[in-house]
Amino acid sequence: MLCEECKTNEAHYAISVMVGNQVTIRHLCEGCASRMHMNLTGSNIRNLLNSILSAITATDQVETVDPENDICCARCGTSLSTFQKTGRLGCPGCYDAFREQLQPMLLQIHGRVQHAGRQPLTTEDAQRSRTRQEAISRQMEQAIALEDFETAAVLRDQLRAINAANEGGAAHE
Repeated sequence: MLCEECKTNEAHYAISVMVGNQVTIRHLCEGCASRMHMNLTGSNIRNLLNSILSAITATDQVETVDPENDICCARCGTSLSTFQKTGRLGCPGCYDAFREQLQPMLLQIHGRVQHAGRQPLTTEDAQRSRTRQEAISRQMEQAIALEDFETAAVLRDQLRAINAANEGGAAHE
């Protein structure tokens, strides 16, 4: 079997890449496997991520783009063919320009196409409130660790009051 990376040498290694519940197996020659290992141990994250991205997209039929019909981002000028070669987008506008091509890939990698993490806080009051909540949570965890449950209960009540005030403020906006 030929190496799936360079397509010239005989493959001697099988590398498994797990994305979500799907496992992709890539067959690599000694040189390509060595480069992947060097990227991992040498902290060359950019090349390692490009290797992983190519491992994931190699099993999907990545459509080649006709240069005349190549889509470009209006904001930064990055083309779809450039993204397919490098695995890097040029700016936030690229997500809109290449939405149709990115959605299946994001769904496969992350399991969703919408951001699901914490959102940045927009006001100073909201930032102060979150900082206060985090401080009280840490104090409560320490009180529980010390088995000071009375203090932990007081701190828990303070957190509930802050959360209720935040929810009430959000309902009025």
